[in-house]
Amino acid sequence: MKFTVTLKEVQHISNLTVEVDLTKNKIICIAGKNSVGKTTLVRAIRNLSINNTFQETAAPYIFNRDSSITYSFDDGREPIVFSYSKFVNSIDTKQNIPSDIRGLITVELPIPHGERFNHFQRLAGMDEQLRARISVGDYNTPNDLIIFLNSIYGGNRFDSLKEILIGRELYYFIIKDDEQRYYIREDYLSSGEYFLINLYKQFRKRTKLIVVDEIDISLDASAQVKLVEMLREYCQRYQVNILFTTHSLALIKTLLEGELYYAEAEELEVKIFQRSYNYIKSIMYGFKGWDRYILTEDECLQDYIEYLVSNETCFYKFQVIYIGGATQVIDLKNRNIEMNCFGEQQHVLAVLDGDQVGKGYLSDIDNVVFLPFDNIEMEIFRAYNESPEFPFLKPIEFHGGSDSKRAKSLFKMLLRTQYDGRNITFGDIYSYLETRSEDGVRLFKNELLTFLNVPK
Repeated sequence: MKFTVTLKEVQHISNLTVEVDLTKNKIICIAGKNSVGKTTLVRAIRNLSINNTFQETAAPYIFNRDSSITYSFDDGREPIVFSYSKFVNSIDTKQNIPSDIRGLITVELPIPHGERFNHFQRLAGMDEQLRARISVGDYNTPNDLIIFLNSIYGGNRFDSLKEILIGRELYYFIIKDDEQRYYIREDYLSSGEYFLINLYKQFRKRTKLIVVDEIDISLDASAQVKLVEMLREYCQRYQVNILFTTHSLALIKTLLEGELYYAEAEELEVKIFQRSYNYIKSIMYGFKGWDRYILTEDECLQDYIEYLVSNETCFYKFQVIYIGGATQVIDLKNRNIEMNCFGEQQHVLAVLDGDQVGKGYLSDIDNVVFLPFDNIEMEIFRAYNESPEFPFLKPIEFHGGSDSKRAKSLFKMLLRTQYDGRNITFGDIYSYLETRSEDGVRLFKNELLTFLNVPK
């Protein structure tokens, strides 16, 4: 089932639509600059189950007569619409919201409205019942939760965690002294620890969509990184989705393809796109970085690759680097496995001239693409000598003994030659190359774009 929320004329947002496929059971992270509308989106999602969310958590006068929030599901049910009501000076609905919809989503807001920051008196009224049950040893050991917390924080400090079922709710505490039964209730743990316990509870309840604003705010960088690993596992185990916002680069860097999105404003319309880590790092923080690397033989091939993809929209930020010689390219690619100078091996592509196809040193080497010609200079040289349709008609004087040297000389001379009233450019030459092997160039370009984009 797909869940869609659409905001119109809410605070500074004229339009924002977010769709979540609840069948995916995955992580969805939304990053973005401050004030782009991330928290407003989270409030809007929470408003579906807690209808006074905006009255409790937002500043007044963020709505006007054109304001609305629409919640849609693709299972055939009627959309739920909250529109402006002058009686409450906010949005409201006259529709009945089914209990199964209210229970579908749980939301955790940031300071000062989040549960993790308002828990110190939460269990005060339960203390007498807890004390009585603990005194007679009437409690259990939540092994799965202990593994969850120890995995995130490291060590074994949660080994003494216990749970008690009172009514329909589970309550947690840490036994500090087995004889005296001295204990620490969950609401007296740190805000991060308490937050993780409550997050675990939501997974156990199999709430279909868990939404957390500023998930990193009460966790250190190490815990953030380990939390992502556990969330990925728990989403699959409990058939749950988790959508969260963050500003943490440490956390963002751990996310996989399809998990990371970026919210950006185009005038007053906010759009959310799937983006790469280095795109977000550059836009939000001004740090430069690359997601993909293309290693190739020489500067000419580097220029040709950049020419082919220059007018294409590539998902990943990339860098093309010429090394000097095919064997050196593969040597550096192999050394990357040990040195990790370019990151993960699948993020590095070797592009070689076509005359290297079938060479023995390439056996068992992954991520290698070949030019559809022996090499660029030699293909131009052959065309000049063989094709009566070679477009650059003026006779050209070039030097060199071997065909290879003459080809390089021809290429340089072409760039100094007038054609059709102007100097010949790299673009003229590269465009002509396509006529020599249209299918080969098309396949070569598609291989490059496949490497530089998320699979469709």
